Amino acid sequence: MKFLYSKSVLGVLGIKLSGRLKSGLVGFVLTCSLVGVSQAAELGAYMVQPASAEINSVAIGGTVIPFRSVVVSAQRGGRITQLYAREGTLLKFNQPIAALDDDVLRQQISGLDAEIEAAQSTLNYAIYAPDSAGSGMPGGVMGGMFSTMFGMPGGGSGVNEWLNRVNRIDQARARIKNLEAQKKALEAQVNYGAVTAPMDGIVTDRLVEAGEVVQAGQPLIKLAYVNQLRAEFDVPVDLAGDIAPGRSVFVKTAQGVMLPAPISEIAPAVDARTHTQRIKLDLPPGSGLRLGDYVELLLPRPLRADALGQGAVMIPARALMQGSALPMVRVIEGNGVLANRIVRVAQKLANGMVLVSSGLIAGEIVQVQP
Repeated sequence: MKFLYSKSVLGVLGIKLSGRLKSGLVGFVLTCSLVGVSQAAELGAYMVQPASAEINSVAIGGTVIPFRSVVVSAQRGGRITQLYAREGTLLKFNQPIAALDDDVLRQQISGLDAEIEAAQSTLNYAIYAPDSAGSGMPGGVMGGMFSTMFGMPGGGSGVNEWLNRVNRIDQARARIKNLEAQKKALEAQVNYGAVTAPMDGIVTDRLVEAGEVVQAGQPLIKLAYVNQLRAEFDVPVDLAGDIAPGRSVFVKTAQGVMLPAPISEIAPAVDARTHTQRIKLDLPPGSGLRLGDYVELLLPRPLRADALGQGAVMIPARALMQGSALPMVRVIEGNGVLANRIVRVAQKLANGMVLVSSGLIAGEIVQVQP
């Protein structure tokens, strides 16, 4: 642990202080010596640290997500009479989720049954009525047809009358088929009232309650497959160059457990707003993680050759002045005066640190922005 100004540092820098300024600065130094560097940074000052080649990874925060998730929606409108799924409920494939009322649909089906029966009666009359069969001639419609064509008794009013009757028969049959098709469509709508699980999973969110009236396509629940979990991260573009599907990386849990995980998916495009690329990792079974848990992705990040040159140091990113055209920090001089100094930032490091290749030397004190 390195601390802020000590007498030896003041001596090396050749700083001569006197009077109240010296006593005040010594008091500040003693306070920082007791609390250490991290606490000193919170006080607004930080001692510049020398760079080390051991800084070779960066941590990126992410979230545990399900391997697959779906939104189950209503396939038709109606009132929810039963809602079997609750948040946290484990469902199996095809297990009931909800039931919609079908009173109106069944009334419509009953009406179609009556129309089909009437159409069937019309068809039977057209086929078997005496005048449709050639004034009682045996053979029905066909017999009447031949009687008409060959001038036999019972020919009726001729071929035209017979063709009209055949046309009425065809229309009656077509109407029956149309009504039966409508009935099948309504029966399918009735079956859609039984909403079932499309896969094994756990209910993560319930979007409706029993008694509500829903429309076709309205979401009912969210279902997640959790037998296998994934982790999702938004990786900055400057770190995403070396990632590839199938590459194994390490994920750190909130308890500090390191888990190996292969990269399973990489977004093809970069987010133009955040300049990040989304990736997904397959977590190993038995990791003990839950949906929504915070995890960190550890990506190897070797320092560039120029970054570890002679005199390279580390400072908090908050030490860089905001709004300046060039990277700049405020250095606390030996006389207590703040001096602006231009620095060269070589690389961003983990935990909010940056690597400075020139402009600062180890042991100097920089002001940290709150």
